[in-house]
Amino acid sequence: MKSTGTIATQTEPDEQLLVATDTIRQLTKPMPRLDWVWLTVDENDQLVEMPISSTTAMIESSFDGTTQSAWDLEMDQPAMFLKLKAEYGHREDLLAALTEMYVSDADDQPVGWMICRSTEEADTVWALEFYQDERSMQRHFKRHLTKRLFDLLAKMPEKVNVHVALSGFEMA
Repeated sequence: MKSTGTIATQTEPDEQLLVATDTIRQLTKPMPRLDWVWLTVDENDQLVEMPISSTTAMIESSFDGTTQSAWDLEMDQPAMFLKLKAEYGHREDLLAALTEMYVSDADDQPVGWMICRSTEEADTVWALEFYQDERSMQRHFKRHLTKRLFDLLAKMPEKVNVHVALSGFEMA
């Protein structure tokens, strides 16, 4: 948070993270029990609660509630939140490329991930990626900025580095 006099205003990445969180919360609201994770923003230590789900068509996720859940995440585990703007009409192509990338990357694959289609912007996708450590996160990010991915993007991804503060199940 940046302080301007007595009023605190959020930075742009924080606002994007909160918009994505609110969208995911709205998409998952009718569900009785959800995985969730508290994230701390590296830049300013802001805490954000993020629901984790794969039970709506708007969300793709490695967290299926059986083989993997947010309970597997560890305190201070590094994560990356991305806002990706696809070329007009190519959001589903971008989602397919991201999902394929997550599934096929054996070496530095995120240990958990979630992709959410924006309900506000037709060509926007949010991705939340959890990594084993900082080095695997950096290697994965650098290796996958490929021509194929760039061809699907309208602009460079917006990135916010975060860490897991706590995870578990949200009670209804």
